[in-house]
Amino acid sequence: MAVENQMYQEGVMEIPSWWKCPTGYESLQMAAHELGRNELLERAEISDRNSCYPSESLKAIANAGWGAVTIPIEDGGLGKGITGFAVLAESFAQYCASSTMCWVMHNAAVQTLYSAGTKEQRKRFIPGVLNGEIGALAFSEPATGGHFWNVVSSAPRMGQGYVLNADKSFVTSAGEADWYIVCTSSQDSKNEDKLMFLLVDKNQDGVNYFPYSAMGLRGNSSGPMTFRDVYVPSENRIGTEGGMLYYNDNVIDPLFLLGTSACWIGIAQGALNAALKGAKTKVHADTGSAVTGYQVIRHELAKAQIQIDCARSMLFRVTEEMDRVLASGEELSTCLYPLWELKTLAADMVIGVTNQAMQISGGRGYLTGQIEKFVRDGRAGALMGPTNEILREWIGRTLIEVPWLE
Repeated sequence: MAVENQMYQEGVMEIPSWWKCPTGYESLQMAAHELGRNELLERAEISDRNSCYPSESLKAIANAGWGAVTIPIEDGGLGKGITGFAVLAESFAQYCASSTMCWVMHNAAVQTLYSAGTKEQRKRFIPGVLNGEIGALAFSEPATGGHFWNVVSSAPRMGQGYVLNADKSFVTSAGEADWYIVCTSSQDSKNEDKLMFLLVDKNQDGVNYFPYSAMGLRGNSSGPMTFRDVYVPSENRIGTEGGMLYYNDNVIDPLFLLGTSACWIGIAQGALNAALKGAKTKVHADTGSAVTGYQVIRHELAKAQIQIDCARSMLFRVTEEMDRVLASGEELSTCLYPLWELKTLAADMVIGVTNQAMQISGGRGYLTGQIEKFVRDGRAGALMGPTNEILREWIGRTLIEVPWLE
């Protein structure tokens, strides 16, 4: 407190800690930043340059106890809820976006297993997760593009299980995850909703993955996969035969939209932090002034930070409500509308802020490196399904009170 008072007396404004982190999660955020600096940052450049999966970084996250953040403590998880999940994702992304995206999708898969699976399935898979095993979601298909909630693949019954044939387009951790929850359809189901989830081990016959090369997020191995005549025993069906749209709306979509939004916000903050550091230390020999000595630079820094904090404020307002909804036994699908707004805002914001960070950094920012990588990584957000165009349509249709999904 004495240091803060001294800073205030000297005219230096201290940014309130509550503005950057929800109350009660400060120590978790501090630990995440320490891990980011010590474990994620250096490997991020290597992962990006070589397009290699960030296995060591993900293992470090698991070793810190963050392999199953939203799972209750009594079942082996961290028990930090939705807010803890968002705090960690936003913090990690300031250092390595690829690791963060893999971790976000992993936690969505683990929560799906926990929510829709049986006690036996929890006991069979969650201990491995706590020791660093990775789960993944295989949903999007080439035939339906960004409409990942619609699938054309199917898995008819055969004996005491199912025969899965599916083409999947963007599977984060493709070929690297230990197991996949594959979204397909069951034409044998008596449910009107034919959606079905099957858990497939990476070593099963008929499971194939293909190389991933992209503009950004080059370490997340988000490539295509095929499942050819893969036999899945009934004990590896997650939930019922059909009827899984409920879990798509109440587990997968909410965690995916929230986690990726936190990632875009973290990327934007990481880029601005790097630009600010460079602007403070770069001194022009002819004027003797640091780059931050120019008013126009200070204004650009301010504009960028305001945009980030607007998105972060929405992020933690939404997580607060999601945790309340879960505690009261309500359905998370009631939070989809604010999540659509959050994802659209965060994914648009990161494009603008990372470009500002590059502009602030001048020619140095254009060179291959940290800021340039943030620009490429952040550009993915608006393209990820549901794309920002689809989400704006859903928001607009909701505002005029017509069905949002036809």
